[in-house]
Amino acid sequence: MLSAQTEGPIELSADRAEVNDATGISRYFGNVILTRDNLKITGETLFVYTNEARELRRIEVRGTPATFLERLPNAEDRQAEAPQMEYYASGPERIVLLDGGHLWQGDNRVRGETITHYPAEGKTLADTDTASDDRVEVTVFPEDEDEP
Repeated sequence: MLSAQTEGPIELSADRAEVNDATGISRYFGNVILTRDNLKITGETLFVYTNEARELRRIEVRGTPATFLERLPNAEDRQAEAPQMEYYASGPERIVLLDGGHLWQGDNRVRGETITHYPAEGKTLADTDTASDDRVEVTVFPEDEDEP
């Protein structure tokens, strides 16, 4: 995530950009790609919210699907897809997948209407819409203790 291990600049490319320093809101449209160190987020629209000190507060991305890729040292990449994602830089740091998301790392997978992942805690919460018959789906492959 955009935590202490990701301190480099945020790089964005899009078909169109609107940056408003007065409000701290930047909007990007059309094939948006955000990269920062080991992180890549893509979508059709992306909003970046910063505070008065120009520190990152939140990112919202929408796409068909919006995607998230985090390259992890000494572990398989963490990836996600959803129609809408929100990343919160603090309070606590988390990524929220909305409107039916899918989060996976290797063969381990979580599907749900809403998925919230807390990277610092290694915790993931998944919910479904109580008005539907959908259920949360989780696939976990235990680590083989015999492997070196």
